[in-house]
Amino acid sequence: MKNLIIICLILITFAVKAQDNIVTWNFPVNPSTSEWKKLKSYDEQLLAYNIPEDIIKKISTPELVKICMAYPEWGVINAFNDRRIGLNNMMGRFNGFSELFLRKDAAKELIKFYSRIDPLAVGKDWTLLQKGKYSFDINCVELLLSTGMIIDKLDAQDIKVLLDMAVLKYKSKKQLPEVYSLWDLSPTAGLCLSLVDGSGELSKNDANFLSLEQTFMTEDIKVLDNVIELVNKIKK
Repeated sequence: MKNLIIICLILITFAVKAQDNIVTWNFPVNPSTSEWKKLKSYDEQLLAYNIPEDIIKKISTPELVKICMAYPEWGVINAFNDRRIGLNNMMGRFNGFSELFLRKDAAKELIKFYSRIDPLAVGKDWTLLQKGKYSFDINCVELLLSTGMIIDKLDAQDIKVLLDMAVLKYKSKKQLPEVYSLWDLSPTAGLCLSLVDGSGELSKNDANFLSLEQTFMTEDIKVLDNVIELVNKIKK
């Protein structure tokens, strides 16, 4: 018993030390800091978010995923009529994304991150702002997963798992229409379409699918439902 206790204490010590050694980045220069006020332009502000090279290589992929999802400028994707353009513009400004795309395990870690998100986990006492942020955060993960740099890293099993996951989240979102609008359903269906239309044949023959793949937005719920229906047929 004494030896067992000693072993447990040693394991706990190692676990604590491992946590202490986690390398991360919390955007130390941000709008709430005095350093931020000294920056003279938007470009300087964006540069201040970047992770120093001597740190970024030491950050684990799971931690890098969290950092990228916490990037303060995600809102810029809505400044464009085309979400793809907005997404590419944003990702090109932060070196966390370029580093993430270099990691071989980036796709698998993003899938793990996505798996932990439950669209139904919306508190009854949440404000409209809280609900909006939660739905937007889910959109961001789905948009990142839909990029070619991530999809290219997926194997057949990854695609199957991710499709199952996305279809389930789409159905969950539809249960809360007061939280998830067409704006929020579109990235989920768009992700599904990107996963099954690698050759581009589906979007080539359907203008609605092409528009969804390009903009990740549609004003027609039938288009989104058709994507999910198609995915379910393919899965069978």
